[in-house]
Amino acid sequence: MTDLDDVVDESAEDESDLIPRDDDEAATTTVDWTVETVVSQMRKGRIDLTPSFQRRDAWTRVAKSRYIESLIQRYPVPQIVLAEDPKRPGRYLVIDGKQRLLSIRQFCADENDTRDAEWIPEKLRLTGLTETKKLNGKTYEKLDSEFPAESMRFENATVRAVLLRKWHSQDFLYTVFFRLNSGSLKLSPQELRQALYPGRFMDYIDRTSGSSDPLKWLLNKSGPDRRMVDAELMLRFVAFRVGTEKYQGNLKKFLDGTAEKMTAEWEGWAREAAAEAGASMDSAISAAKEVFERDACRKYVPQRFERSLNRALFDVQIHFFADPELREWQIRHKSETVTAFQDLCLSDPDFIDSVTSTTKTEAAVLKRFTAWGRALTEVSGIAHTLPRALTNNGG
Repeated sequence: MTDLDDVVDESAEDESDLIPRDDDEAATTTVDWTVETVVSQMRKGRIDLTPSFQRRDAWTRVAKSRYIESLIQRYPVPQIVLAEDPKRPGRYLVIDGKQRLLSIRQFCADENDTRDAEWIPEKLRLTGLTETKKLNGKTYEKLDSEFPAESMRFENATVRAVLLRKWHSQDFLYTVFFRLNSGSLKLSPQELRQALYPGRFMDYIDRTSGSSDPLKWLLNKSGPDRRMVDAELMLRFVAFRVGTEKYQGNLKKFLDGTAEKMTAEWEGWAREAAAEAGASMDSAISAAKEVFERDACRKYVPQRFERSLNRALFDVQIHFFADPELREWQIRHKSETVTAFQDLCLSDPDFIDSVTSTTKTEAAVLKRFTAWGRALTEVSGIAHTLPRALTNNGG
């Protein structure tokens, strides 16, 4: 089971959100670096692989160890894809190959190099090796001192890198990203967004979503989600609630625009707005847990709730649980709230369509928020309010 198996992707980002451009291309260079060169590039900060990536570490130690073993044994390994940061020439964003680079970075972490200080706690000791069992339990230093031939093969092993330069739009990078991940373990584009919009706001989203106990409960995780589903859900909540962008049917543009504006305004109003939204989201998820229990943010079909969490329903249910008056009413009237939601799912095919098949159009988003808001108002007598992103012009 992958990390995304329990999260329905019907309203997630995909290639259909991208806006094509006739000049969408890049200058592409292929280079063969040695592992020693790759480590040097990472230590110098030329490959953007900050220690915060470790919180979103997707590979097990066995998987990392076997990648190191493959380099030692000179087995064919996939290439990595890097995009040059136009604002910092000579520095690269990771488009594909993050887990491979993480494995090398953690294995080669040097206690005597101050640039490696933050990597030492996650330093990799080889384990689970099948072809070179004698290396199990070895650190990089032990490999170098006890098995110099293997150490030399590792340091001189080739890592092929595709470097993308002079790319014209971020949609180009997203297209490359989606194509690279089609047919394999599907990654969240939130990982790429974290690199494209670095700064205090995205650090806040990463840190706060990863430490949110309500989000961990909702996703059934003990720690930060490896594919950053928690960060994406939190960004969606913030984007709809704060409303820096008006939602116009393109989820990627909506989330990217929010990230860009909140990053630019972080030292002004954005810091307080993000903190308020984060606290509201946690309170809302906690209320959803109390009312719906394990069925929170799940679609209801005849006789049962579906197992998988639905992103579109997360947007809607958590928004109305974030309203203090509606939240308190729903907590006091649990059975009425659940029954009203079940009735809506069974009686309104347009609502179901808006959270199942046609999920990202402006009409579909407005439909699902409006339908559940009206249903709550009818049973509670309390007026509902739509998210700012649906009612203002953004900005």
